[in-house]
Amino acid sequence: MIKQLKLPFYLAFQYIRRGRKWTLFLTIFLMTIAFINLIFIPSLFSGIIDGSNKQIINTMTGDIYISPQDGNDYIGQKDEVLQKIKNIDGVDSASAKTLVPARLKQGNIAGSWQTFAVNPDNDRNVSNISSKIISGSYLDADDVDQIIIGRQIAGGTDVEENALSLKGATVGEKVTLVFDGKPKDFTIKGIYNSNFVESDKRAFITEKALNQIIPSTKNKASTINIKLNGSANQDEVIGKVKNLNMNAKVYPWQESTGLMKTVSSSFASINVLLSITSVTIAAVTILIIIYVTIINKRKEIGILRAIGIRPYIIILSYVFLSAIYALAGIVTGTAVFSLILVPYFEAHPFVLPICNAVLVLDWQNYIIRAEIIFFVSLLAGFIPAVIVTRAKMLTAILGR
Repeated sequence: MIKQLKLPFYLAFQYIRRGRKWTLFLTIFLMTIAFINLIFIPSLFSGIIDGSNKQIINTMTGDIYISPQDGNDYIGQKDEVLQKIKNIDGVDSASAKTLVPARLKQGNIAGSWQTFAVNPDNDRNVSNISSKIISGSYLDADDVDQIIIGRQIAGGTDVEENALSLKGATVGEKVTLVFDGKPKDFTIKGIYNSNFVESDKRAFITEKALNQIIPSTKNKASTINIKLNGSANQDEVIGKVKNLNMNAKVYPWQESTGLMKTVSSSFASINVLLSITSVTIAAVTILIIIYVTIINKRKEIGILRAIGIRPYIIILSYVFLSAIYALAGIVTGTAVFSLILVPYFEAHPFVLPICNAVLVLDWQNYIIRAEIIFFVSLLAGFIPAVIVTRAKMLTAILGR
């Protein structure tokens, strides 16, 4: 029995050793392409969803955000609240933002963009806006007449929402914040581009500047954003923040996504549909590749039967051969994907209005797709081998 099981392995090895090398190379190449196609699109959509989520966290909300209770405009005792939050285990840093009750304009152009007052030292520890400056520089804590604006506010010929922008505002120019009819001029200190349209429609001044203009906002915040350290449990930290009893609402970042939640859900749905299509294409491709390979070996199969090799041995040998093709395609495809495609797209990401998307491989989905390729290959080897071994021996030997 053991010898009989060894024979299919031996025959499969002989098929490879004595076969044409270019045919072997072409078969493995096509299997590799089929597998890469199967994991590329899901990885791209996973990268888009993951990238947009990171943009929300890094530019707008942090891992956790706090807002005033219904009916209140501000969170009171901001400084004390921030200090208590920073002392919680799992919290890396926290920053407060105060919505500036003013309209931003330059000349005759005005917009409904949001302007926030921040403590620059705290904000750069929670948000990555300070690292996204493309012109000028970020705010300093003592700035009282400086402002930074997002790329979508500044505008320019290559800006997505240029029609609604300041049409090309640059660093050093003046803009005006109108507070209840009272204008205050600010100099554009920096322009940032986070590559996230919603974030790039914001402007920032310092808390010090706002407190000079509207003293009643001192020690108040419209939102507080919290950044967690890598090992922190989000739900546990939220519970501890709520226990501070600060008369505010505490949310995980996921509840602030709004439109992006719909976008991510749409991408996930498209991902499922394209995955089904990719699986179908890969299955048909593999079936054709292996079917043609085996059908072209009809004469060899007929000779094997003529010398007394039982049909089930021949069938198993081609199933093993198909398994070898599948494993070679999976291993080669994984190597090409991980060592070539992933590094390439990390260096040259897909630039989208919501993020710079890279390839993110979900290993659970990877294993599922590898199993699909493997079992489809076994089936693709089994079916034609059964067909050929059931044909008349003379017909097979003559290759008919």
